[in-house]
Amino acid sequence: MNGFIKFDAQLVRPSLFILGNVAILGLVLWGVVLPIDALFKERNARIDDQGRLLARLKAIAAQASSIEVLASETDAQLQSGEFLTGANENVIAADLQTKLKTIVGNAGAQSRAIQSLPGRAVDQIRYSGVRLDLSGPLPAVMRVVHAIESTKPYLFIANATLKSGPPARSGTAEEPVLQAQLDVYGAVQ
Repeated sequence: MNGFIKFDAQLVRPSLFILGNVAILGLVLWGVVLPIDALFKERNARIDDQGRLLARLKAIAAQASSIEVLASETDAQLQSGEFLTGANENVIAADLQTKLKTIVGNAGAQSRAIQSLPGRAVDQIRYSGVRLDLSGPLPAVMRVVHAIESTKPYLFIANATLKSGPPARSGTAEEPVLQAQLDVYGAVQ
């Protein structure tokens, strides 16, 4: 047994040395190498994120010319008279009434009454409206409707009521007279 203890005493010192070096190596690994590795991994992840962001920004910048073209087209559309314009709602409604009276007169119908309707908004677009009462022969009413729907600024007939009216002169074979009530709206710039 003495030989075993002697053998054991000879291994204690080198074993303590190895264990001490492994412990120091573990502390160095835990205190220095692992934090540095984590720092590099974090920086690589940040670089990858910024690379993806840069790619998206480059794609957006590549579309700048097409966006400028769309913006200029939008400005051109605003200047081409596709929307009703005016200082306020009352001015816009008055201009719309004047325009509709002109359309009715040019089509050969008679304007009986015209009144402003309250404005409304649909999908973030504001509309100004007028109710138009008119009478005239069927072709004249058709010309009025066609002129309203095909003119600039763009106008829309939101509601229409048609009634047959008494003939202009009784006892004669003439085109029947229609009485129409049209709710006309136009988009406001």
